[in-house]
Amino acid sequence: MKKINKIIVISITTWLSFTAIADGHIEAPTYLPLEGFACNYNSGKDLGDFMKATEKWNDYVDETGVAYNAWVFTPYFYSEDQKADAYWIGVAPTWEDLMKGAETMASSKGQKLQAEFDKITTCYDHSNWGLEIVRPSAELGDAVVTMQWCTLSEGATPEKLLAADKKLNAFMDTGDSTGGISRWYPGSGVPSRFDADLLWVQSAESMVAWGKGADQAVNGGGNQVSQEIYGDLMTCKNREVFIADAVRAIQAQ
Repeated sequence: MKKINKIIVISITTWLSFTAIADGHIEAPTYLPLEGFACNYNSGKDLGDFMKATEKWNDYVDETGVAYNAWVFTPYFYSEDQKADAYWIGVAPTWEDLMKGAETMASSKGQKLQAEFDKITTCYDHSNWGLEIVRPSAELGDAVVTMQWCTLSEGATPEKLLAADKKLNAFMDTGDSTGGISRWYPGSGVPSRFDADLLWVQSAESMVAWGKGADQAVNGGGNQVSQEIYGDLMTCKNREVFIADAVRAIQAQ
């Protein structure tokens, strides 16, 4: 990953009022707010230390009642351009809820917890993205996630993308995939080095499931179908894979 512009997201299904079709018209999609921090571990610290610190954080979030899910993403297949050791990914049902979460960390108790995190990692990028679900994942939790930078073709509209999504979902319904697919659109704090229009993100529930999906894509016709569906709408590059450890993955009420 190239800092924050290479963050990964897992499809969060319960908070999205996805595409609806009424009177033959495809309604505009709903976007979830997502924030990401690009971080490096301090000397002598690692993922195990970070996950221990999240236990106290989880207890605090339970007290506040803030609606917020989070994961830590670790690079798995990546290039030398990858600079971060880990990424914190947080998703809320609304931007207001996202900011409520920020306020809880600004309190005295939140600052004490932040100080514990700061002993473990040093973070340098903080960006906000709009998350659009293409295909809901079967469940929240740990995952293996693939991401690509994608650039929209001239004439690609939200309506055309949503129509293409419907075709992709129909194809994937013929298989047994339980992973999710989503698009990220850049918002506040996204570095200028991000030169694409969106991030295309796919998740698998395990490494074996990821491998099975790769077999289907490469040798089972999946890539050809995807090209037929989206080839006129966007082109993608910079594929990387990450291990996503769930910090807080709960069903929204």
